[in-house]
Amino acid sequence: MTKENQQIKHFILEQVEQHPNDLVAFCAKKLNVSRVTIHRHLAKLLATGKVIKSGVTSQVSYYLASAFREHRSFSIEKTLSEYLVWNDFYKEAFSVLPKNIFVICEYGFTEIFNNAIDHSHGNSIVVHTSFDNSVVIIDVIDDGIGVFRNLQNILKFDDPREGVVALANGKVTTDSVDHTGEGIFFSSRAFDRFLLSANNISYGRDNIENDWFLNSETQQSKGTKVHMEISAKATTDLVAIFQKFQDPDTLAFNKTYTLVKLSKFKEDRFISRSQAKRLLYGLEKFQEITLDFTGVDIVGQGFVDQIYRVFQNQHSDIKLKYINANENVEFMIKRGLSTAQLG
Repeated sequence: MTKENQQIKHFILEQVEQHPNDLVAFCAKKLNVSRVTIHRHLAKLLATGKVIKSGVTSQVSYYLASAFREHRSFSIEKTLSEYLVWNDFYKEAFSVLPKNIFVICEYGFTEIFNNAIDHSHGNSIVVHTSFDNSVVIIDVIDDGIGVFRNLQNILKFDDPREGVVALANGKVTTDSVDHTGEGIFFSSRAFDRFLLSANNISYGRDNIENDWFLNSETQQSKGTKVHMEISAKATTDLVAIFQKFQDPDTLAFNKTYTLVKLSKFKEDRFISRSQAKRLLYGLEKFQEITLDFTGVDIVGQGFVDQIYRVFQNQHSDIKLKYINANENVEFMIKRGLSTAQLG
């Protein structure tokens, strides 16, 4: 890069904050170069994520990506409000993003921040935000007891990892009076990537690769950390995600989708009734359940019977569906369904 090109880029970066709406015209006039030249340098700054472009045609505005780079700490007190924090510290910067991305970030931030206030039993919340290579990143970290330990204590799970399955299923909360249990469920599906770490357990969703994982190797020994990231170019629509799991008439959150392999833990195969009960935790709250058998090689008779006879008989109004079952798994499911019908 020539010295002149470096000077032009440096000047553009210096003027972004003062001239978001007339940046090209102002820089072209001050530097006595064509608008085409300024647009060419701006394109490179946009490509490297140093500058953010918002709007179209005559309504275009430019902003520094560094405006997103914040590190803030908040004391957990009765007066702490997720909406006031969002409005006071983050709304203005995030408002330059496309509307669908802004809505997703607002939803995810307020839901996760509120969870930290109400459930962490901690003293403080730290928030990191950044914009790198056109990807918006939000980290919310508290110093409490950890979400999986909290779920285990209140819901009496034998293993804190059972909380991962429960959260993935949806509608799980330790405070049903003030919370619906939907925040993590929908946030984990709205962002490109979502990672929840606590109590040496990590639960992640990669919605680009359509992959979930449960990892027990994390070093998150205290508190809970939620990492959310989404491309500023993503076309994801939050309302469409809600609609996917809602009744079209009542708008109730009555459908869910769960990955069977999340409930395996240390076992090699899905053979026991206890594994099935672990998988089914909280699913009686839904009217339609889709079980995804991706990555499951084989299932046992007891596991299948617990789902397709015992659970289904107890909740005959619930529609049970399955997808991505291999030949062995599908054989056992169909056998279980046949046995249930004969019974």
